[in-house]
Amino acid sequence: MNLKRLIKKTTAFLWALGFGLWTEISVRRSSKAPRTLISGTVCAIFIFIALTAVLPETPPSAEAVGLMPVSDPVMIDPDLILAPDPGKLGNGPLAMRALALADNPKVKVQLEHLLIDKRDSILNALALSTRYIPHIVPILEKYNLPPELVYLCIIESGYQQSARSHAGAVGMWQMIQSTSSRFDLRTDTWVDERLDFMRSTEGAASFIKYLFKRFDSWDQVLAAYNAGEGRVARAARKAVGKGLEPDMTNLRLPRETRIYVPAFYAALLIAMEPERYGLFPDYQPPLDYVEVQVPGGVPLSTIARHLGCDTKDLNFLNPSILKGRIPVSRDGYPLRVPCTVGEGKAKAVAASLNEVRYVSYRVRKGDTLWDISRKFGVSISRITRAGHHRGNSSRIFPGETLLVALTTGEAS
Repeated sequence: MNLKRLIKKTTAFLWALGFGLWTEISVRRSSKAPRTLISGTVCAIFIFIALTAVLPETPPSAEAVGLMPVSDPVMIDPDLILAPDPGKLGNGPLAMRALALADNPKVKVQLEHLLIDKRDSILNALALSTRYIPHIVPILEKYNLPPELVYLCIIESGYQQSARSHAGAVGMWQMIQSTSSRFDLRTDTWVDERLDFMRSTEGAASFIKYLFKRFDSWDQVLAAYNAGEGRVARAARKAVGKGLEPDMTNLRLPRETRIYVPAFYAALLIAMEPERYGLFPDYQPPLDYVEVQVPGGVPLSTIARHLGCDTKDLNFLNPSILKGRIPVSRDGYPLRVPCTVGEGKAKAVAASLNEVRYVSYRVRKGDTLWDISRKFGVSISRITRAGHHRGNSSRIFPGETLLVALTTGEAS
C-alpha cells in the first residue's frame, strides 16, 4: 500500500470511528429509544465501515485472468523477460536500455505509479497506440530513430491528438509553438499541425534527431525533450565542471524531468509486455483512411455532403484544421477521408470542387451583414470573422475585419 492510500484509509477510519462514538453518546442521552438495541446496531455499522476503510481491498482473482498471484506486482525477474522481437518494437537501443534499468529503484517507482495510480490511463493509452503505431513507426525509421520512441506518446499525451498542457504544449507529441516552428510545422489561424499525428510526428522526429546529434545520449535526449535543450546543456556543463559524469544522477534538473526519464523507460517496459504486468488492453485497429488533395477554402461540411459521410468523421481524421474549412494552399491541401468512401469517389469529389478565395473587408459605420453579402453577391453564411469573437455572432462593429468566401468566377 502506498503512502497516499494509507493516508486516505486512516482518515476514513478516524471519521468513521468519531462519528460512531458521537452517535453512541447521542443515543445514550436519549430516553425515547431502546438504548441497547440502537447503540449496538449503530456501533456494529460503524465498526464495519472502519474495518472496511483500514483493511486492503480484495484483489481480483488471479485465476480469472490466468495469472498466479505475486507478492510484488512490479517485481522484475530478468529470467522471465521474453526475448524482444521486432513485432514488439523491442530490438532498439531504448528497449535495451529499459530492460537494463528494469531493477533500477527510480524505474520501479514509476512502474508502480503507472500500474496502480495510472492504471486506467495506461490501459487506454495502450488501446489507442495500435491505432497510430503503423503510421508513426515508418516516420521514425525514415529519420533513423529507434521505433520504440513511438511509446513516448504514452507519457506525453496518451495518444490523444487534442491534448493540451498548461505550458502551451499541444498534440500527441506535446510540442510548444516555438519548437514546432523550428521544425516546419504550420501553426496559424487556419491550421495547427501539432494536432495532426502524422505532421507532428515529422516535427517531433526532426527535433529528437537534432537532440541526439547534440547530446549523443538517449537519457539526455529524453530530458531535453521535456525540459529544453538549453537547460540540459547547462546542467551537463556544470556536472563536468565539478569533475562528474554528465549522466542523469549528476544533472541538476527540474523534478518533473528527473521523473520523466525513468517514467518513459517504465512505460516502455509495460508497452512491450503489458500482459506480464496484468494489463490486457482492448487494442484498437489501425486507423485507415484515404488521402486526396482538395482545393483550399472549401468548408468541410460541403466536402462531407459530396462524399456522403459525416462532418465529424472529417474533423476526427483532420484535427489540425481549425476553422472547419480547408486551409488555403498553393497546391491544394491533403485531406484524409474515411476509407469507406473509396479512393475513386474521393478523388472525383476533390476534382469537382472549386477553390475558395477569401477577400478581407473592413466594416464601415452603418454596414450590416446583409449589405456586405449583397455587395459581394454571396450568402451571409459565407462571411466569417478574421479573428476570434465572443458574444453575438451576428453583430458586427466598425473597424472589424471580415472574410468573404468567393469561388471561381465570383466578383471580388
